[in-house]
Amino acid sequence: MKKRDRSKQNIRIHIFMPDEIKKLKEYRDAQKDLRLKIRFMALLLIAEHTGIPSVSRSFGKTVRTVEDWYRIYLSEGPDALNSFQYKPKQCYLTDDQITELTGWIKKENPSDTKVIRHYIQEHFGVSYCRSAIEKLLKKHGLKRLRPKLVPGNPPSEEEQRKFVENYNELRQFTDAGSTVLFCDAMHLIHQTVPSFCWGDPKYPPVFKTNSGRQRLNILGAYDPVAHDLIHHTGEENCNSEQVIVFFEKILKSCHKSDFIFLILDNAPYFHAKEVSQWLEKHPKIICWFLPAYAPNLNLIERLWRFVKNKLVKNTYFEKYKTFRCNVFRLLNNLSEHKDKLVSLITEKFEIITYAKA
Repeated sequence: MKKRDRSKQNIRIHIFMPDEIKKLKEYRDAQKDLRLKIRFMALLLIAEHTGIPSVSRSFGKTVRTVEDWYRIYLSEGPDALNSFQYKPKQCYLTDDQITELTGWIKKENPSDTKVIRHYIQEHFGVSYCRSAIEKLLKKHGLKRLRPKLVPGNPPSEEEQRKFVENYNELRQFTDAGSTVLFCDAMHLIHQTVPSFCWGDPKYPPVFKTNSGRQRLNILGAYDPVAHDLIHHTGEENCNSEQVIVFFEKILKSCHKSDFIFLILDNAPYFHAKEVSQWLEKHPKIICWFLPAYAPNLNLIERLWRFVKNKLVKNTYFEKYKTFRCNVFRLLNNLSEHKDKLVSLITEKFEIITYAKA
């Protein structure tokens, strides 16, 4: 309170002459920026002997801000209030230090600003607050990102491109009576999976979880042209017996096809002796195995991500039977989401060029 009294004493009493008021009105009327216009409106109220506290309440500004405008006017004139003359604070780090810092962040991908703050203090002897660090990073094109997972030992880029080339040839030269399906297994656990979402940071979203670990094992075969799914889903573990049941479903569903090309990963149950013997008796099905550790080449992986987003991301099912019912409802009615799948699952393959340790 004492400080405010002293600041008031520092503002000399000023009598506004008619020509001053006229000039202030001209500044007010000529100003297109409302924030600057308010300054001159405030001065005009003061010229009419309105107290500064009342002026501050009228415009939603602090008393200190209005006092500053008044002082600037008295000492520097109206031109000093007619523009924003903010001078950006000098960065504490040199250009070379910023280059070193951003290079370290791109290489190490620190988890939060505390780690970055410690690095700056340790290497440059400079202390930054959290908000200042975030502004500095954003200014230089860095953002907080969600990491993307890739296989630790992916096939060579040449192997991946060779697969894509062979696949395009298969598409080009197989007759209309053939079907090409991408196959894979997914294990869908009856459990809520937290994911990014919008919300009020004051009341962050909280989702319930399930105590059990029940899951559905899904063997799926996806047609990227018709956007249809053939699946064998149940509680049984994926093994050679279940794979044969799955293949029989494919045969029944694609009974009009001359040949059925199945693009598979290298899961052991697809290579099982019993499965190989069954395939010898059913030459209509031709298995084409992907390079090892190359889920990026299996288009059905995109479908599995879509399914998880629909069923378990930020979604809680209290009872397993409700969860199971919703899984079958989605898998059996994918046609309802065809527009989404057409844009999501295209025959454009991502090539992994490196795997970061």
